[in-house]
This record gives sequence, structure tokens and C-alpha cells, in this order.
Amino acid sequence: MRKFNILLIIVSLFLIFGIAEGKTERTIKVGLITGQSSLTISLGPEDQVFDLSSGAERLLPVEEEQVIFTYLGNKILINEHPVSKGPIIIKPGNELLNWNDRQYRGQFIIIAQNKTLSLINHLTVEQYLRGVLPGEVPPEWPSAVLRSQAIAARTYTMASINRHNSEGFDVCASTHCHVYGGATIEDPATDQAVIDTAGKVITYDGKIITAVYHASSGGFTENPLNIWGFNYAYLKPVLDWDQNSPYYQWTRTIEWKNLQVQSLLKYPQIGTLRRIQPTLFGENGRILKINLIGDLGEISIIGEHFRYLLNLPSSNMQLGIVYGPEPNITLWWIRSTSIPEAIIANNDIPGLTGELINPPWDQPDPWAWLQDKEPLRIVVKGSGWGHRVGMSQWGAKGMAEAGFDERQILEHYYPEIKIIDESELKS
Repeated sequence: MRKFNILLIIVSLFLIFGIAEGKTERTIKVGLITGQSSLTISLGPEDQVFDLSSGAERLLPVEEEQVIFTYLGNKILINEHPVSKGPIIIKPGNELLNWNDRQYRGQFIIIAQNKTLSLINHLTVEQYLRGVLPGEVPPEWPSAVLRSQAIAARTYTMASINRHNSEGFDVCASTHCHVYGGATIEDPATDQAVIDTAGKVITYDGKIITAVYHASSGGFTENPLNIWGFNYAYLKPVLDWDQNSPYYQWTRTIEWKNLQVQSLLKYPQIGTLRRIQPTLFGENGRILKINLIGDLGEISIIGEHFRYLLNLPSSNMQLGIVYGPEPNITLWWIRSTSIPEAIIANNDIPGLTGELINPPWDQPDPWAWLQDKEPLRIVVKGSGWGHRVGMSQWGAKGMAEAGFDERQILEHYYPEIKIIDESELKS
């Protein structure tokens, strides 16, 4: 029985790394950190350091366990000794390398760029995904969710190759690409999802897609036109299954003074913020565009930019502004119109309660009736977490718990797509 299990493991590894089919698995370069004056790396007893400046590998005799890389003139220094103009490669003696209290698969590459150092992790895409998935979805979630996430993350990764080419690597290790935690965060459940879906990618019309995903949409995924200004046929808004998401509905209250500070930092050209005016609306009154009006000028921004300005969970939102002193008046944009409801209410988080009034919005200065009031705070009622385009992770969980598999989940959130093996992609 022991020999049979060992044979199964060997066959699985052959299939994973493409050896059984005589092919080499695709690799990726991940920028772990850039712009550093120095890098400190702990070497294992069998780790080896090579100079690649001539194009061929030259072994460097490094005996210290703690190695400090710096850059001076046109040379990379190892513990203050000039050794190479770079790049320098570190190969593991066993399976893993160590940096910044984390472990990594593959190799390290150190390059000099703009008189600073960058640390790059060079490994296979499948190894890379093992360090991505646990940061995207909890490993204890249903296996169909993990497999859906593995295929979507692999697809997004393949579409992002060379995204940071000018910096010497393919993808970064932050939210701009994927948050990558290396081997330190790997988990058996997500590892298995990577193995089960090895090489599987999502395509539309024979080409790999930009498989964006998010935590939760709040009931319906978003049209990318409203977020990024472009459309893809496979990123249509669809009904979400995220009703059990903790982000399905939320409320945030922001003091006006705090909003003024953030606005002045981001948009100093408009001066001190005096008023907010939503101007474009989507379904159910959610805000797509909003004017920020200051004492020096005004600017129109999309809802997604307003979300980032205030660090809101999503841009699927409705807005209320509380004016004081008492009796407080709340302006509440609940309809697809730039004219808000005006409500006299003293509650801190206003809803559609209190006395509805009819201000003279048709006057030459429609805001003159508020001249004795000042904005105190804004209240944002919203749904979802993230940009809300593509696959919803909480929605995938809902579908998996209802009995759907990974293919059905992906075909729901990315309509009209096909899931194929990477080797079938058109060149």
C-alpha cells in the first residue's frame, strides 16, 4: 500500500509540472519589493548565490547566513563587498527561501534599477497560486469556491503577465495585482484546489479573459463601464448569491470636517469643501457621479473615486447630508434625481423618518434656504465590498452551498465563457 501511495504522489507531481506531457510549466516573476537601498536575506546552509551579469551563472562564495545586499556605483555589494552589476540569483538548497520572516518557493532574483534594489521571486504559476489563494478566500470554505477562485486567479495572473515589465518582473505582490504571501500562508485545502484545477483558465472567443473578482456586490454585480469606463462582453451585471455576506448592507457616518480634510488632500484645487451634489444615478438611486464644490472651484468624480476618497467598502451607495444646528435637516438622495428629499429629523443616522419638507429648489439660488445651516456629517448607506465587477466571492460561496460546482459558478459570473486547459489557448 505504501509503494502504491508513493507512486500516486509521483504521478500527480508529473502531471502538475507538465513532465508527463513533456512540457515545461509556465513561470512568473513576482516583485516582492522595489526601490530599496538595502536588502537583508537569511540564507539556509545549502542555499547558493549566483552572479548572472555575464549571462552565465557564476557561483559566488557566500559563507554568512545573514546577507546584506546594497548598491554602490554600478555594483551590487554583498556584505559591503562589490560582486556584480547584477542580476544576482539565490537558489534554495532545500525547498524554500527566507525573507522578511516569510518563506518562498522558487528562486530569488536581485536586480539594480534606478540606483536601488528590487527583490523578485521567480517560480511556477502553480506555486505562485498556492501563495495567493489563502489570502483571497478562507480555506475552510466549500471546495467548489476554492476551485472557482483557483481558476479565476490563474486566469487573472496569465492575463497580467508582463504588467510590470518595465520594473523587471511580471506582477507585484500587492492589491494592484494579487496580494501574495508566499509559502508561509499556504493551506492544504487551497493547495488541493490549485492541484485539482491545474492549467485551467477562463476564455472568451478563444482568448484569455480579465477575470476580475471581488468580495461581495450587495445583490447584483456591477457593469464595468460604471467603474472603469469600459465594457467586456463577459463582465455583464448578474444576480449575486451573496445574501449571507457580512458586507451585504452597511452604513458609514463621516464627520464633515473629516471629509473636508480628505477632500483638500486629494483635490486641493477646489479649496475647502462646501457642498456635495450627486449628479448621475444608477439603479435604485445609487450614485454614479458626484460634484465636490469648494470655495475655489468644483470637480466631478465618479462614485468609485468617492469610495476611495472616504475608504468606503464599495461605491454601491446612497447619500445623506445632515445639516445643523437643530432642528437638523437631512438631505437624502434616494431617487435617480439630483433633487434630494429634505427631512427634518434629529436622529444621528437618518432614514426615511421625520417630517418631509419641500424646499424652494426652483429658486435662482436653490440652496439659499440652507444659509443658516452648516453640514455636520454625511451618512452613506451601501451594499457590497470591492469594485463589484465579475465573480463575487461571497456569491460563489452561496452558490456552492446551494450545490453548484466551480464550472457553474464561473459561467454564472462570467457569462458566455469557456474553461479550457492553458495548452489549448490560441497562440
